[in-house]
Amino acid sequence: MFRKTGTLLTAVLLGLTATVATAGPVAAAPADTVGGELSLSRLILNPTERGYQGSVELTVTNTGSETDYLYYKMREPVPGAFQFRGSDCDAVDMRVEQNRRVANCSSPDYATLDPGESFRVTLGFQVLTNPRNYPMSMGGGWVELHSVEQDEPVAIKSFGALFRSTTGSLIRPRPYVQDTQPDAAIESVGPVTLDPEGSGMLLLPVTISYRGDAPHHSLDIKASPLPAGSLIHYTVPADGPVGSNQALVPGVQMMAGEVRSFGLLISPPTDPSDAQDVITLELLTNWYGGPDANPSDNTAQTTLAVAANN
Repeated sequence: MFRKTGTLLTAVLLGLTATVATAGPVAAAPADTVGGELSLSRLILNPTERGYQGSVELTVTNTGSETDYLYYKMREPVPGAFQFRGSDCDAVDMRVEQNRRVANCSSPDYATLDPGESFRVTLGFQVLTNPRNYPMSMGGGWVELHSVEQDEPVAIKSFGALFRSTTGSLIRPRPYVQDTQPDAAIESVGPVTLDPEGSGMLLLPVTISYRGDAPHHSLDIKASPLPAGSLIHYTVPADGPVGSNQALVPGVQMMAGEVRSFGLLISPPTDPSDAQDVITLELLTNWYGGPDANPSDNTAQTTLAVAANN
C-alpha cells in the first residue's frame, strides 16, 4: 500500500516538475523601443545658366514601437551649396565643419510620427561655379537622424554630390576643387551725382566682381570715414533701408566671374566742404572661411563731391 502510494506521489511530483519546466518564467511586457530609418536619393547637380542645381529626396521612417518626434542634422557635401529657403532647416542654429554648414532640421510642421509612419522632404542645392564639359564629384555630406527620446543618433547616412557635365555625362567624374578663400573686388566707383529721383541725396555708383567660386552668404559694402551728416540710406536697387555706413550688396550670391553694378544713396555732408574729404570703400565677403585672397583690390577711394557736369 505504501509502495503504491509512493509511486503515485512520485508520478504526480514528476508531472508538476515537467509542467513547471515547460512553462518557464512569466514573460515581461516588451519595453518601448526608439528607432528610425533614413533613405536618401542621389544628389545629381545639373548645369544651368547659373551654376549647378540639384536636389535630394530624404525619407524618414519611425521604426520604433511608440509615437516619436524625429528630427535630423545635415552636413552639406559642397560648402555653401545647401539652399535653406523653403526648407525646414534653421539657417541660424547651425555650425560649420570643414567649411561645410551643418543644419538642424525639423520634421514638416514639427509633426510626430506613429510607429511605421514616414515623412519625405526635398533638399535643394546650388553650386555657383561655371559648368564644365566633364563630370565632377565631391563628398563629405551626411545626414543624422535623432529622436527626442535618445541622445545618440538613431541612424546615419553619408552622401556626396555628382556634377553632370555640359554634355550630359556622369561617367568617370573628376574631383571638384572649390576655392576656399573669397576673391571679391571693387572694379569702379563714381562719379557722384544727385539722386535723379529728387530725394536730395547723393548717388554713388559702384561696380564689383567676384573672381572665384568660394562659398559666401552675401557681400557688404562699407564706406569710412563718412563726413558728419552723411549716411548710406538705401542701395539702388533697394534692399531695405540702411541708415549706417555699411550696406548689403543688392542681389543674391555671386557667380564665379560675375560683375555687378549698383548705387549707394548717401545723405550729403552737413558741411558742404567735407564732400571733398577722401573716403574708403571696402567690399566684405560674409562667410566662415579665410580672408579675401587679394585684399588689395577690394578697397577703393573716392569723395562725395558731385561731378562738375551735374
